[in-house]
Amino acid sequence: MTPGDITFTTSGPDVTWDYSELTPIYGGEITAIDPSQAPAGAQFPASNVAISMGDTIFTFTLANADGYHYLGSQSTTGSYPSVLVYSDSRTFLKFPFTYEDTYFDAYKGVVTTAAATVHVTAFSELYADAYGTLILPSGTYTNVLRTVTVDAELDSVFVGGSFMKSFDILRTQFSWFEEDGPGPLMSIEIMSNEGLGSLDTMAYYITSGSGIGDDQQSQISQLRVYPNPADQHVTIAFKTSPNTGATISIVNQVGQVVISRTVNAKSMGSVNENIDISTLPPGIYFANINCDCSKQLTEKFVIR
Repeated sequence: MTPGDITFTTSGPDVTWDYSELTPIYGGEITAIDPSQAPAGAQFPASNVAISMGDTIFTFTLANADGYHYLGSQSTTGSYPSVLVYSDSRTFLKFPFTYEDTYFDAYKGVVTTAAATVHVTAFSELYADAYGTLILPSGTYTNVLRTVTVDAELDSVFVGGSFMKSFDILRTQFSWFEEDGPGPLMSIEIMSNEGLGSLDTMAYYITSGSGIGDDQQSQISQLRVYPNPADQHVTIAFKTSPNTGATISIVNQVGQVVISRTVNAKSMGSVNENIDISTLPPGIYFANINCDCSKQLTEKFVIR
């Protein structure tokens, strides 16, 4: 099931959303950590919680009595790692917030990469349009509140200080929250990016918990896939701990494993696995790393 295959527009009181038939295409570990444990943590002194996605993407947040606020993010993947810093933070959820509440917000920031900077300016509307029962493959949840966030964003690209181009982005996100839960149970995002097409994403969460205060080192981390886009070959690179067994899988958009390879790190360091993809058709793929430490990393890439 993809966002285009399911019905999620039903709103109002006492709604039942049955998504028990969802089949994951790919998955990964999302952990709440202390911001100081993230590579760019020093750039977000006001953040009190950072969300780590596969040890390669970090979202910096401030949770207080007023609400849940995004301060920025960092991506360490791809050819151009980036850092986004909001000078005017983005409010993800106001506290308290209940059925039929509405909130308007404005936010702005700058994305910095080695190749360019992108100035972000946006306006958003957040409203709670429904409540009821949410059924997921991971369980059934009652008294769930659904929120809808609509962002109208303008991204202006500068290279070497010179303006190059701007993009209009319209993003609609549906999120389901359990009362007093640490985060959304499920989210669906539909994004239209002028000149770059549209992207629909869906995520649901199997377990929730916090990694704050846990000093245990991950046994695999820092997944990178390059070049991206790729053509004849792709390199899968990641960090490992000693004697960590891992399986590299290349998965297509419908969840089929098209390439699988097992590696075993004899000592701590880097794994750089070169994989022949010349027989695969063009499209979007996912590189999955599963280790015997029960951790998984995922990175999306394109074959052209």
